[in-house]
Amino acid sequence: MSRLLAVAMAIAAVAPAQAVSRYSSLQLSCGEITAIVRREGAAIFRYPSPRRTGVTLYDRYVRNSSFCATHQALEKVYIPSAGGEQCPVQHCVTRSDDCIGAFCF
Repeated sequence: MSRLLAVAMAIAAVAPAQAVSRYSSLQLSCGEITAIVRREGAAIFRYPSPRRTGVTLYDRYVRNSSFCATHQALEKVYIPSAGGEQCPVQHCVTRSDDCIGAFCF
């Protein structure tokens, strides 16, 4: 029985983590973006850079701080949505008190 338990634990240890969904923010309304983040807890949204033609930006946006690492904090930002509306979302950023020079822990 203990061998079966060891095999089950080994399989669980190498099983892939739950994938984070990816979306194009310009194909969704702000309400849809908000609903996805609320429902899934975390999602990656991509959109074209407003400053550089041909560059796609993306980030992981989260429901709350439980989806951030312990050394991170929430920051409110805005991403473009369908119809040109800017949608408020939150993402995790490294707290400045965890940084020394260019190195963050």
